Amino acid sequence: MKKIILVLFLLSVGIMRLYSLPGDTTVVQTFSFEDGRNDRIGSFEFPDGSVQYEKVLMYYTLRCDPNRNPSTEPACGEWDYIFNTEILEPAGTDPDSGKEIYRSWKLGTYVTPYGIGIDLGTGWTWIYDVSDYVHLLKNTVIIQDGNSQELLDLKFVFIEGTPPRDLIEIKKIWDSEYSLQNFDNMVKDTTIHLTQNEVQVKLRTTLTGHGWDNPTNCAEFCPNIHSLKVNGNTVRSWDIIQGCASNPLYPQGGTWMFDRAGWCPGMPGTTNEFELTDYITNSSINFDYDVEQDEYGSYRTFIYLVTYGAINQTDDAAAEMIIAPTDNPLQLRYNPTCGNPIVVIKNLGSNPLNTVDIHYGLNNGSVYTYSWQGDLGFLEKDTVVLPYPDWNEAGGTGGEFWFELLNPNGKTDFTPYNNKMKSAFKTAMVIKANELQFFFKTNHAPEETTWKLYEANGNLLYENQTNMAANTTYITQLVLPDGSYKLCLYDSGDDGLAFWAYGTQGSAYLRKNTSPSALYRFEPEFGRFAQFHFAINKYSDIETQTDIVNVKTFNVFPNPAHSVLYLDMSDIHGKNLLAEIYDISGRKVMQTPAPQLQVNKIGINDLSSGVYFILIKEENQHIAKNKFVVY
Repeated sequence: MKKIILVLFLLSVGIMRLYSLPGDTTVVQTFSFEDGRNDRIGSFEFPDGSVQYEKVLMYYTLRCDPNRNPSTEPACGEWDYIFNTEILEPAGTDPDSGKEIYRSWKLGTYVTPYGIGIDLGTGWTWIYDVSDYVHLLKNTVIIQDGNSQELLDLKFVFIEGTPPRDLIEIKKIWDSEYSLQNFDNMVKDTTIHLTQNEVQVKLRTTLTGHGWDNPTNCAEFCPNIHSLKVNGNTVRSWDIIQGCASNPLYPQGGTWMFDRAGWCPGMPGTTNEFELTDYITNSSINFDYDVEQDEYGSYRTFIYLVTYGAINQTDDAAAEMIIAPTDNPLQLRYNPTCGNPIVVIKNLGSNPLNTVDIHYGLNNGSVYTYSWQGDLGFLEKDTVVLPYPDWNEAGGTGGEFWFELLNPNGKTDFTPYNNKMKSAFKTAMVIKANELQFFFKTNHAPEETTWKLYEANGNLLYENQTNMAANTTYITQLVLPDGSYKLCLYDSGDDGLAFWAYGTQGSAYLRKNTSPSALYRFEPEFGRFAQFHFAINKYSDIETQTDIVNVKTFNVFPNPAHSVLYLDMSDIHGKNLLAEIYDISGRKVMQTPAPQLQVNKIGINDLSSGVYFILIKEENQHIAKNKFVVY
């Protein structure tokens, strides 16, 4: 029964899931959307620890609150706040107050998105591997999460099987917020002595920089070199600043696309893992974490040392991720696709992974085989681009993609339950025309943004002209044989074609020669890159009928509605706006002016009970959409 629950849950959140699991699999539901937007703390019953698990995953799903008052509060938080999900482990009683003392174990960090006008739909899910905490996630467990900006659904999935190596202990080394002025005085050179059973060692580090509005913009925005030293030798040195302009959750409000120190809005804080086994000397290990000093800013820091027994398998290839095709929102920038499937594989064996056979397919169609070769050490990953399949087997609408790993290093894999993965997906747009037009309007920095059109096999067919002028529209005539294509936008300034702080906006859309409506309109605030896959006269006899693809969703309320519907127009901009309402069959049943007010009120007394779609239209283009129910 629990297996069925797991599959239904993973289907409902639209993310990839394991295809086959050994024995039982347990899902523990903790907080849910019904808990509201509050700081959350509660006790929950977890497995008793008598069963061995191959891995434990935490599913962190957020959605905006559909029942908030739009005139007084946003559906999602308007600012980027950092919150932790923690285990509170009872640690005795305070002798003075008599109150219970708890030891905090941080399972993960999440930074809320800039929620100005953002829409998380029915929910976006981020997955944390919390297998290193399995000994703490048993019996009665107190969980705490501080995110009060969005609605939260938090589940733990226990997948039965043999782990890559047996957990011995997790040790808290540093867990606090340290200023850059005093960081090295607080995070000091540390030696850990190991027991006889602790033969594998890993360091987990999560640091996020905060504080700016100062001469150096530290620590949020300033470059800062971090280094890990083991036994006095620098193992790795890197700049903690990470790019945010490829964030899968886009567009957001605020400065979501700016690079930051160890985090991005609407994403988990970055956790780095360092394998230190090779540095063990005389059953001990010495390490030090250093940063460049600055008089401003601080790092929220939690660094844990995890110890294990020996690696359990010699040859073990694991299916890690599906990047395409999938309807997982976190892979939105690569989907829908009619090109090459992209998957991630991982080596969980002690032997280097040099060869593995990858079988894959669409729905119940043909089985394709790809022979992978490489050199992956223990826990290393590789992103594999597979030859593209016959997309006719997607049936014109989509379905299910799967892949499976067989014969790692030509040997039998004794953990087949981690070899298979599948994901639901939607097919790319099908266009019934061989002649199209691509409209590309530059912004104030035309030298930053380029576009390219590729065939599915990677051949470049068209690209923008050089030396484009600012704020100018260029129209390119495209003559395309039947086939599969990918249209890409790139921006070297990481701010797309539009960003509120920089003034002028550009745009890009594709249309037929014979129609004034856009087939596909790129979101102009795309950050670093965007791509659109489409097919010409292939894979389906039915053309994708839409001119509202990739249009932003705006809020309507109440929903369900009866006689009056309110339109939240606070994030919609344009001239001579119209609201169009369509019934479930696609028939237009109502049209009315939609002045650019904070909130618009329209009467819907003439609408029968049912589901309706509402579109906001500027000239010949739809710019916003939603659906509502009339009762």
